[in-house]
Parts: sequence; C-alpha cells; structure tokens
Amino acid sequence: MVNNRSAHRETTLREHWQALCRGLGLPPQPAHTLGEQLLRAWRRWPRRYHDTRHLAACVEAAAGLQAQCAAPQAVAWALWFHDAVYRPWAKDNEKRSADWARDSALALGLPAAFANQVHGLVMATAHGQVPALDDPDAAWVVDIDLGILGQPAAVYERYAQDVRREYFWVLPGTWRRGRAAVLSHFLAQPTIYRTPLFRQRHEAQARANLQRELAALS
Repeated sequence: MVNNRSAHRETTLREHWQALCRGLGLPPQPAHTLGEQLLRAWRRWPRRYHDTRHLAACVEAAAGLQAQCAAPQAVAWALWFHDAVYRPWAKDNEKRSADWARDSALALGLPAAFANQVHGLVMATAHGQVPALDDPDAAWVVDIDLGILGQPAAVYERYAQDVRREYFWVLPGTWRRGRAAVLSHFLAQPTIYRTPLFRQRHEAQARANLQRELAALS
C-alpha cells in the first residue's frame, strides 16, 4: 500500500514537473532528465520527512496559490529544489540546493534573471540564516515550506518524529537542546508566517504545536 501511494505521488510530481517545464518552454528530454535527477535526490537516505511527501505537499500548495504569486513559475521551480540537497549533518544544504536551482535553469537556457531569482528563493528557506529578501515571492516560498508547522496535532507529531529520525546519530540530550533552540526561535518571532493568508490559516495551530513539542522536550 505504501509503495502504491509512493508511486502515485511520484506520477503526480512528474506530471507537475512536465507542466512546469512546458510552461517555461524547455526542451522535453533535458527537462525530463533533470526531473528524474530531482526525484532521485528527494528519495535519498536518510530522509524521513524531507522526502517526496514534503515535495508533493509544497508543490500542491504552490499550485493553489499561483494567482497570489508574482512569479508562480519561479516559486514552483524553487520549491522543487529547496531541499533537493539534504544532508542533516551539513551546514550548506540551502546553498547547494540554491546553486543547483540556478545552474540548472541556466543550463536549460532560462534567463539569468529567472535563475538568480530562484537562487534567492531557495536561500530564503534557510529560515533566518540569511537576510530577508526583497522578492515578495520569498514569503510564499517560506510559508509553503513551513506549512507543516500549522497542521493538525497528529500530522505535526509525525513530522516531529520523522525529523528526529533524520538526525538519528544525535544523542538524546544534544537533540533536545538543539531542537528546543529551533522551536524557541520560531516562537520568539512576532509571527511564524509571513503572509496574511498563512497567518490566518495556520499561525494559531503552529504555535500550539511548537509549544507542545517544546514542553515535551523539557
């Protein structure tokens, strides 16, 4: 059953990628090759949360917000790449993912302005590690990426468990301290979400989820 769900998810993702590439006027074969490279990257060990489920959730959310985004194709491209490089022990995942997003766009003949925009959008998902961007679509990319924080409690708890499994080598005490720091950072912000739409839909639930997990870590 899990395999069937996974296969269906990847079929849907391929359809989305193909539609995005057609809309950008990209040559079919190189675009297909890049799409398969991306899917392989999103399957790599030790992903438990940052896998094709997360990618599909982001892609679906972006599809529903096209009218809200100034550059919906750039938003979609950035989300495809935003966790494409993911090694939990590394500090440069966002940069490597952003570089791949930009370099792939340039290699396929997309304008430099588009390539630079998607690089910036991916870097925005570093969540506080880089300066805020002037690009208004950065707020949509960040909020979509953080959408899991505002999901119902049971969904959030699975997310938290899956993230812990990605950091399997970290000792329990070290994990609790590090995770508590991350949660506290989000809770200290005036708002977790940057867009009014996400604040209205998810802010209260996100804060309740984060506070509950933080209490459990103490």
